[in-house]
Amino acid sequence: MRCTLRQLFFSSLLSTGLLAHSPSPVRLELFPDTLRRPAGDTAILTLRLQLAPGWYTYSLTRQLNADGIGPEPLQITAAPPSLLHLAGTIHAPKPHRKYDEGFQMEVEYYTGSVTFRVPVQIVAEAPGAYTAQLSVVYQVCDSTRCLPPEEVQLPVYLIVQRAASGASAPSAAVPSHPQPAPLGTSAPRSAALESASPREPQSAGESPSTAARGAVPDNLWLLLSIAAGAGGFALLTPCVFPMIPITVSFFTKRAERNRRRILRDALLYALGIMVTFVGLGFLFSLLFGATGIQEFATNPWVNLSIAALFVAFALNLFGAYELMLPPRLLNRLQKASERHGTLGVLLMGLTFSLTSFTCTVPFVGTALVAIAGGKWFYPLVGMSVFAAVFAAPFFLLALFPAALAALPRAGAWMNAIKVVMGFLELAAAVKFLSNADLVWGWGIMPRELFLASWIACGVLIVLYLLGIFRLPHDTPVEHVGPVRVLAAVFFGTLTLWLTTGLWGAPLGELDAFLPPREYSELIRPHAATVRPTSQPTELSWYDRLDVAFAEARQQQAPIFIDFTGFTCTNCRWMETNVFSKPQVRALLERMVRVRLFTDRRTEPYLSNKRFQQERFGTVELPFYAILSPTGEILATAGFTRDIDAFTNFLRRGLLQTAESL
Repeated sequence: MRCTLRQLFFSSLLSTGLLAHSPSPVRLELFPDTLRRPAGDTAILTLRLQLAPGWYTYSLTRQLNADGIGPEPLQITAAPPSLLHLAGTIHAPKPHRKYDEGFQMEVEYYTGSVTFRVPVQIVAEAPGAYTAQLSVVYQVCDSTRCLPPEEVQLPVYLIVQRAASGASAPSAAVPSHPQPAPLGTSAPRSAALESASPREPQSAGESPSTAARGAVPDNLWLLLSIAAGAGGFALLTPCVFPMIPITVSFFTKRAERNRRRILRDALLYALGIMVTFVGLGFLFSLLFGATGIQEFATNPWVNLSIAALFVAFALNLFGAYELMLPPRLLNRLQKASERHGTLGVLLMGLTFSLTSFTCTVPFVGTALVAIAGGKWFYPLVGMSVFAAVFAAPFFLLALFPAALAALPRAGAWMNAIKVVMGFLELAAAVKFLSNADLVWGWGIMPRELFLASWIACGVLIVLYLLGIFRLPHDTPVEHVGPVRVLAAVFFGTLTLWLTTGLWGAPLGELDAFLPPREYSELIRPHAATVRPTSQPTELSWYDRLDVAFAEARQQQAPIFIDFTGFTCTNCRWMETNVFSKPQVRALLERMVRVRLFTDRRTEPYLSNKRFQQERFGTVELPFYAILSPTGEILATAGFTRDIDAFTNFLRRGLLQTAESL
């Protein structure tokens, strides 16, 4: 007997060390967690205890054997006594019973999901807002070990009201816990919109337009970095680099005639280059508009076309063929640029841009697709940055022709850059094929296959850089230089890191670009949202707004709406890197959550999109709104990397709900 108890004791200590970094086998939920009642009133709190498979905990009853020894019972208490205390017997389900060899007696225990109804009384006398706690002490065991007893404090938010004379005490009915509607169902548009009747935003809330504007800087810097990077890489291509001596020769001859015009000519030449690419961005914005750009970026046919285009770009970079502009057009522009005036310099810049377009089109295409994020000015500003980075070296060379001697000569290193970029273009094609797969629900590009494709591209890049294989247009690699080795180490490390994702390891920022972990649920033909089943620690979501409003009115809790998309990278980033934060999750659990997808061209997604546009004046994704149970807009927000800003947005919605009830 003592030996057995000693084994249990050391088993508990050992288990603590082994599971220090493992997910907890217990999840506690308390609802409602906010009580708005007069002093002295009673209410029923519902405590749900969810145990992982294979684990159990003991019942509320103190159980002792003949030696006065027994398991640690489950204990539920309220604190502090000056605010809240238990008001009667805790209602618990009937426990299981089994004979325990360690304690030499029958013990009562629970497994799976257990719900307790806890009667409490508000003791605080003065009206105001307070925070009490429901304390839960439990010990869990599995077939081989027991963990030490653990105490968890669950906050209970009290809003003590003044007692109304002659008013009857509020009902202590227990609201049901929010459960998502079955997948594949959708609310009629009229029901959804009637449940959320349009009302003006509260003065303390953030207006939708403000939220939409607030989401821009976080996205914009990343997207402009992509555009700048594309402009930098385009400078290293074989079509562009050999143009440097031609540029220097052109401006040296002009300087011999008039040195005073060197600065002006250099600026005009750079301006001619920029006008070409900025004009392309302007045309892109003009054709699609603000809403159209987002539809362009999420359309599955467009994604398939872009995937095919990237494959074509990759083959071009591999040297399979060359993309050529009509020679007659280039000859006319070349003759016009030989004039001595201002127009001649501008046309020289335009001619250079078109001549180099054979090699720059993959980079221009990549930048345009990346910056098509729902705002008309993204392509315009993005191509301005691309053109500025691309034109800057030629401006300097036109201003200081002698600097040509310091530049490296063209050679095999340029081909190496083209081939590496070709493999990266193939990886980009996989991403756009995955977007079409998610929207149409084909089920051909799960997360594992997506990662395997990227890993294959990474392996091929490493092998190519190390000279293990070469393409037909390459010269033999006599020796692998330090730059190639460093590049191979970089891509090799990145590839090994990607490999860990095949076994479920988180990939941080990159997770946003991959198919979601709930891929098998999302590709269902009519799936509108997901309630994870394999990971009980995930938040659950409604997919019907009318059902969410009914639950919110019953609980007197705010509604958190997540407008999201199947192909939305920033949406996935928020779900992976923001919603998972403990402080954010704790606030979201106090709301009725509904997730509305808007980027499929069938119902209910079209109704979801119309509702977002009509009610909030935007179709931007991601977009978040907090509504009161009566449908008032309390706060809105967009994409952000600032965790504190997002938690403040959630707290503002909860606070305004409490004040309005």
